[in-house]
Formats: sequence, C-alpha cells, structure tokens
Amino acid sequence: MKLDQSKIEEHFGQIERKGYLPDIIASDILAKVQSGILKPGDCLPTEIMLAQRFGVSRNVVREAIARLRSDGVIATKQGRGAVIKPISERATFRVDTQNMPEENALAQLFELRAILEIDVAGIAALRRSDDDLAQLDETMNVMAESKVFDDLRLQSDARFHRLLGQATGNSYLAGFVDYISGRLADTTRKTERVYGKDDLLEISVAEHLAVLEAVRAQNPTAAREAMARHVKAAAGRLGLTIPETAGVA
Repeated sequence: MKLDQSKIEEHFGQIERKGYLPDIIASDILAKVQSGILKPGDCLPTEIMLAQRFGVSRNVVREAIARLRSDGVIATKQGRGAVIKPISERATFRVDTQNMPEENALAQLFELRAILEIDVAGIAALRRSDDDLAQLDETMNVMAESKVFDDLRLQSDARFHRLLGQATGNSYLAGFVDYISGRLADTTRKTERVYGKDDLLEISVAEHLAVLEAVRAQNPTAAREAMARHVKAAAGRLGLTIPETAGVA
C-alpha cells in the first residue's frame, strides 16, 4: 500500500553533514526506496519541502534529484514531480561516491568524461542526422541567448551533451553520457563562484559552438579536438587536471 503524501514527508529529516551533500541526500532517498518505505509510483515531496526537511538549499536537493534521475531511480512527470520508477525500469549502473572526497569524485568524473565524450563528439560528427543537428542548433540557441546561469541554461547545457550521445546512434554511449550529465549538474554553479557570470557564459557558449560547428561539418577530428578543449577547460575552471592518458593533451 502506498503512503499518502503527508506520510511520505514524515520520513525525511535532518542529515549528518559528512561528505558531499547531494550524494548524501541521494543515498538517503535511495535507501528509502530499497527498504520499501518509498514504493514505485510514490511522489517525492517538492524541492522546497525536501530542502526544509534536510536543512539544505534547493540547489543541493536539485542535484540529488538529478543524480537519482540519471541512475534511473526516479522519473519526472508533468504535474506530479519526481516519481519512483518500477524496479523493471531502473538503471543497473551507478557509482557510490558518498564516502569519497568531493574533489576526488569530480576528478574521476572528469577523467571518465574525457575518455568518453571526446570520442562521442567524433562519432556524432560522422553519424549525426539532420534531425540531430536541428535539435543541437535549437539547444545551442537557448544557451547563447541565456543571460544568467538559471535552470533553463543549465538544462540546455546538459541537453547539448545528451544530444551528442544520441547522435552516435549507440544506446550504450548515449546512456553513459546521460549518466555523466546528471552528475555534473552542480559544477557550473561552482565555477560561477570563481569566474564572472558574463565571462563564463561567453566562454561556455564559444566552447560548445566549436563542437557544434565541427559536428555540422561532419569533421570528426575537429569535433574531438573541440570537445577535448571544452572538457579540459571545464576541469581547469574547477581546479582539476585531467591526465593526458585520458585523451586530453
């Protein structure tokens, strides 16, 4: 029997602040799913309610939800918010970074990103369809017109990378890119604290546009090089260095 919404809210409370908060919250929610407290079809409380219950900001809750979505635990449905997915529909791949220092987790994630996304860009350049290109153009326009790093801007950034994954025509590659995108939801906000918003917006748009133009020209070498520059620069803005063995020279 499913709980009513008020009963669901009662199961969330203050957390122990040892580790990266989005990971802690995602693990807390996942534990409630695995124990049967939260059942398939149950709706999570709103972001505001979860933020109040956990004693954190909405951005922290938003990243935790994004991770659970990328792990296939929840789905976002119009008018209902975040809903627990049936076991048969959940992804089986996830990485537990709760006990890993945040900097180590990000460094490993960017290394994976370099290994994967550089080749994804090259393959997308070779295989992209006109429809893929149209969707990339549409998403690029949203990014270019954004004046602030709001949710729409962040979502369009993640969508750009997911569309590249889809353009490869390889569901496994697309799935891993989707996973990475879900894990990177908060990194732009972290970068924004170091760089001016206007400068960062302009830099980010230029990096993505270079990838897009190479994909448009169906030039895999240029696409790989543009993505390598983007990933390396994005890591550098977070104070991270990607090993050259990961594909970034």
